[in-house]
Amino acid sequence: MIIWNDIPDDPNRLPALTGDVLTEVEGRLGVKLPDDYLEALRIQNGGYVEQRDLPITWNGQDDIALVDSIAGVGLNKGLIESKALLKEWGVEDEQLIAFAGDGHFFLAFDYREGATPKIAYIDTDTEEIDVLFDSFRQFTEALTTVDMGVYEEMTPESGTEMKQGETLLNDARRLLYSDHLEDKRIGAVIWFNSLDLLEADELVRELLTWMDDKTLRETATSVIQEVIIRRKPLDQQLFEAFFETLHRQDDAYSKQRYEETMYILDNDIRVE
Repeated sequence: MIIWNDIPDDPNRLPALTGDVLTEVEGRLGVKLPDDYLEALRIQNGGYVEQRDLPITWNGQDDIALVDSIAGVGLNKGLIESKALLKEWGVEDEQLIAFAGDGHFFLAFDYREGATPKIAYIDTDTEEIDVLFDSFRQFTEALTTVDMGVYEEMTPESGTEMKQGETLLNDARRLLYSDHLEDKRIGAVIWFNSLDLLEADELVRELLTWMDDKTLRETATSVIQEVIIRRKPLDQQLFEAFFETLHRQDDAYSKQRYEETMYILDNDIRVE
């Protein structure tokens, strides 16, 4: 079940859903929205969610899709914007209705096979579409809370994959600077999970070089964000470079990461 993140002034949270609004939006979209989705919206009509990590298998590799928020239902915002948003990113099929995503990917209600939608993952970079779940409920049950737990499951156990006698720092470095994407992600997570012993500057300096790489960008952004909001010691220049990079990228995903991080810092919200 979705746990909504109750953030004041959440730009994606819409007014409480009414029957009249729902009827008009469904009419304009030409679909009946699924009951399990509407159940969630009756608690909160869209907005940021606490469970942001969605484990997926894409192109034969395990990956994580970062789901920041879920669209609500409004007359001018939320799902009603899906057609224009998908078209902007090169997706023309009107039987797909996006409810989450950053532009490089979308999660969408997929009505291509009938009136009861499945949940599809749309990769706009490769123009591939894959059905991931049979229902919205299955999708929400797959989401995990953002505590890096999903990544920890990928961390090698001591005495098995980690070389005997190798220091934690050397092992993290070996993986972080590997040529293999999955090793790089694991190295970043090992380092992050060991910040009580290791300093963050070298990790963040390397992750900043990943942020223009579409295959590593979300991992880099998520880990740096966690370093910052968990108040780990970090060189001020690296701190500023992270926000400057988000500004330079100037897209919806980067804007959300910036606004969310600044909100947590400005309001002194403690993240453990």
